Amino acid sequence: MLFCRVFSVAALAPILFFHPGLRAQISVVDDIQRTVRLARPAVRIVSLAPSITECLFALGAGDQVKGVTDFCNYPPEARLKPHIGGMINPSIEAVVGLEPDLVVLSMEGNVRDDFRRLTSFGTPVFVSNPRTLQGIYSSLRALGTLTGRGDSARHLVARLESREQAVRSAARGTVPVRVLLLVSLQPLMCAGGNTFIDELLRAAGGTNLAARARGTYPSYSRENVIADDPEVIIVTSDILSESAALGELYPEWRTVDAVRNARVFSLDADLVSRPGPRALDALETLFHLLHSPR
Repeated sequence: MLFCRVFSVAALAPILFFHPGLRAQISVVDDIQRTVRLARPAVRIVSLAPSITECLFALGAGDQVKGVTDFCNYPPEARLKPHIGGMINPSIEAVVGLEPDLVVLSMEGNVRDDFRRLTSFGTPVFVSNPRTLQGIYSSLRALGTLTGRGDSARHLVARLESREQAVRSAARGTVPVRVLLLVSLQPLMCAGGNTFIDELLRAAGGTNLAARARGTYPSYSRENVIADDPEVIIVTSDILSESAALGELYPEWRTVDAVRNARVFSLDADLVSRPGPRALDALETLFHLLHSPR
């Protein structure tokens, strides 16, 4: 019976969304260079990533969101939406059952098979995969267009850009701070170059010591940390909630500048791992951590 229900919705989807009589009024290009067309602004949206959910709510489109993942926890209202499973294992049946007129997914957590299945049903799918602050702004503008929230998107992006420029301006008047941002402790891994986190660190006035290592999130040895002698060490909250505990895990780091001067900080993992509007919260927080008094 479930197969029949899903099949019937799938069969109707091309009629609902691409009937010749419904001339597409909205057209945007997503982050994998696909043109996504809608006849009218989406009113039944399923989000398949926490960052996307945050973007939609920030645009004022929260009421248009009809389904989210189990990990969509911000803003608090997002928790009340119907859940369709995780990012890498969503229930496609649950997604289709919500009768969305738009599904938004990310390449960071969503899998290619889910993308193919959703598009095969005729459901309009927009892929949001920003890797930079400018990419976040572009994604917000596109989502604003798709949801009929274009004005909201323009105002939101203008505020975010203003905050970014304020931090960059303040950072230009400081001496760059040697920093490592740890994303894993076992094994020890750091945020490397060409990452969203690396851009935030640099914009905040930091010199990301792991940027010269090979790989996006390179493995690091205890000896590497001692040799690099970072002035600040930042640990994401999902791997260590109490920054002071780092010294207990790695007692040999007591000679490292950051440990010796108590400049080891824990940072909310969601802020630096989700490319959405709160990235500016992350940028401002990083600036204060990097340049806080010794």
